[in-house]
Amino acid sequence: MVITLKIVDATLPGREGRWSIAMQGCVITEVAPQIEASAQLTLKAKGRLVIPGLVDGHLHLDKALLLTQRPAQTGTFQEALAETGNLKQRFTIEDIQSRARDVIKREINFGTTLMRSHVEVDPILQLTAMEALLPLKHEYAWGLTLQLAVFAQEGITHQPGTVDLLRQAMTMGGDVIGSAPYVDPDPEQNIRIIFDLAQEFDCDVDFHLDFLDDDSPLLLPTVVEETLRRGWQGRVCLGHMTKLAGLTPEILREMAAMLRDAGISVLALPATDLYMMGRKDSHNVRRGVAPIDQLMNDGVTVGIATNNIQNLFTPFGDGDVLKICTLLAQTLQLGTAESHIQCLEMATTSAAKAIGVSNHGIAPGNMADLVLIGANSASEVIGTAPIERRVIKRGKIVAETHTQRILLSPEVS
Repeated sequence: MVITLKIVDATLPGREGRWSIAMQGCVITEVAPQIEASAQLTLKAKGRLVIPGLVDGHLHLDKALLLTQRPAQTGTFQEALAETGNLKQRFTIEDIQSRARDVIKREINFGTTLMRSHVEVDPILQLTAMEALLPLKHEYAWGLTLQLAVFAQEGITHQPGTVDLLRQAMTMGGDVIGSAPYVDPDPEQNIRIIFDLAQEFDCDVDFHLDFLDDDSPLLLPTVVEETLRRGWQGRVCLGHMTKLAGLTPEILREMAAMLRDAGISVLALPATDLYMMGRKDSHNVRRGVAPIDQLMNDGVTVGIATNNIQNLFTPFGDGDVLKICTLLAQTLQLGTAESHIQCLEMATTSAAKAIGVSNHGIAPGNMADLVLIGANSASEVIGTAPIERRVIKRGKIVAETHTQRILLSPEVS
């Protein structure tokens, strides 16, 4: 066996001591305290942390970096939805690709090796976003695995022709199908239509669900019912789920059991959800971030993601999933070393599982997607989101970021 790449003297999250990782081609072949076999290339970690590649499992590449075109005036969700709809009328393939390439390149540098981007398909955009993003899936495969989730943002039942457009987008090469049922006048029928398409194309489902903090009833029971009825366990992912943050502990446990038993995963999107939630609260303002730490403890597969980057829905962010980890830990008050390891899982192995990828993690037989970080512990990573990173995709180094700090003191006269 020829070891093509080996990392030695590394710290691994949740494991005592120092470790070595051997890779042959694109696969991890051995993880042990010491690996004597020589390698074509050896990286000396010097005690620094190695984690699985970061996962951004819920992102809108086609709507990223729009803030310079349309800054917020009120900052509300209604404004974001309406004004982004207006901007979409001017989207071109070249415009979408330019903004998407910027984000993808940033994320590769940060250490993202797996991404799911929603691709808006509706009577406004038609198939423009799909035509723009599909080539990027192949263009950047050397540094990042990109899943494309065909997505009906504007609703379905009141948008004639949308179902045919979704079907065309899936035929073009969509990986996943989804929608935002809460913007549809008939959300339950919206959900059923998406499951119909999922069965037609034998693909996974990804809903934006139970978002915002109004008094509308939870749609989760409908999704659970359809998941079980169609035998789609393990193939459904839900983004946002902010309404879970407002449930009593007893009801939250009931919802967690429903999610776990149906094999449905949840991705929290704290950058967006913190920005949008609780706007009508005059005091005791709600955080509005799904309590995924509690869901994880109850056996639900969970993760975090960036969602939007510098647009009306989220006027912040640069694509660094580790910064989202820090934000989540601050928001959910996760301060222990154990919870910091959980945060990293939510951004790596657990997030990958949430979007249907099981061979992601530091173990023999898994894909050799890793990040060597300029930190010595999970707590340091969560606390500082270190800049220094070396990114490995399929057993090859694809990105490096280094810093040089220079302290210039004034001359003493």
